[in-house]
Amino acid sequence: MDRAGHARADDDAGAVDPTTPGSEHLPEARDREEAPRARPWRGRILFFVGLMLLALSLRHAVTGVAPLLTRIEQEIGLDTFGATILGMLPTIAFGLAGFVAPGFVRRYGPTRVAVVAMLVGAAGTVVRVLGNSDLAFLAFGFVALFAMGVGNVVGPPLVKQWFGDRQATAMSVLTLLTQAGATIPALLAVPVANSLGWRFSVGSWGGLMVLAALPWIAAAVQERNRAADPAAAATQESPKVGIRTLLTNPTSLGGAIFYSMAALNTYAMLAWMPVMFQDLGATEAQAAGTYSIFTFLTLPMALVTPIITSRLRRPFVIGLLFPVVLAVGYLGIIAAPSAGVLWAFVLGVSGGAFPFAMVMFNLRTRTPEGSAVVTGFSLGVGYAVGTVGPFLGGLLSSATGGWTVPLLVFVASAAVMVVGAWLLTRDRLFEDGATLPNDRTTEGEAS
Repeated sequence: MDRAGHARADDDAGAVDPTTPGSEHLPEARDREEAPRARPWRGRILFFVGLMLLALSLRHAVTGVAPLLTRIEQEIGLDTFGATILGMLPTIAFGLAGFVAPGFVRRYGPTRVAVVAMLVGAAGTVVRVLGNSDLAFLAFGFVALFAMGVGNVVGPPLVKQWFGDRQATAMSVLTLLTQAGATIPALLAVPVANSLGWRFSVGSWGGLMVLAALPWIAAAVQERNRAADPAAAATQESPKVGIRTLLTNPTSLGGAIFYSMAALNTYAMLAWMPVMFQDLGATEAQAAGTYSIFTFLTLPMALVTPIITSRLRRPFVIGLLFPVVLAVGYLGIIAAPSAGVLWAFVLGVSGGAFPFAMVMFNLRTRTPEGSAVVTGFSLGVGYAVGTVGPFLGGLLSSATGGWTVPLLVFVASAAVMVVGAWLLTRDRLFEDGATLPNDRTTEGEAS
């Protein structure tokens, strides 16, 4: 039986009627029965490399630009207002892409969307550095960032479509290399700019995005050949999922709440942690060292979180861990600010919240389209709320003359995050409460 046949059989035999009392629970036995058996990597190695390259291409327009901002301002005349807009572009572009990308995936499938996103992102990355216009730098930078935002959304559906039998491995690679894709450009930006100029330092990452598109072009050709096969299941456009469904379905609502609170806290700490510890008595060097601990822990957490989460029958315990460490870290800073290294380490564990959410988006959906909808909605809401984090932290600190009130507010946000984790990890698939037929699952079957 082909993959579409399996999917239809699953729908017929195991779908839960959301109107039936008690249907909110999905038996664990069914989860185990539906888990696909691991298949050989033959025929998919190229696509796995494509997943790695895509992940490495999703952050360079953010972290590869910030270290060079002074040079860029001087050469293209970017003023303070323009620099402020530049700082806001990532969350705006990522949030907008989160709302728009699921429609692209529903209509064209995740593979084709990945190809276009990488090529458009490459074009935006290169064109933004070719002139001396600050407006063009911002405009084409937004194009590149929007394409990366689409890549953020399309990653989990690609994993579900092409590596559904090895989701733990694939999601670990996706999340780990996404973090690496943020770290590497930041480390290379200044040395490359010193040798070859800031334009090359920023624009050369477009080449990586072109390379990332190539494996998915091959995958898209394979999909087209399968679609031309008369024996293949007919492809139909999936119906839209309305906002009411997204706000009432436990999976999408929980994902949005959890991701929003994770983003709110993460961006607030990224913006204010060094300043906060200096205000609490640390030297600049001590604050920088503490901050580096917090940021470094995102890498190991991105590696281990997907693996552990995918193997647990009840992943709520992992989802609960992240708001707990946030609350402990914040309260620890209030009670014993001199132990900043310890609290930074505790807070750094919360860096696993993002990989956890991305894994759950796949574990609690049946189809690539469903994964795209939940991922897109959660990221769209999450980045919008995350934008508020730095502003909220700075505003409350200025208004109260200290950091106790802001930290207590963030403790409260951690409590909200618990609710999101509980909803997201319930034993229920997103499609069981939404109309999203398996119309594209045949496209991802690799030989």
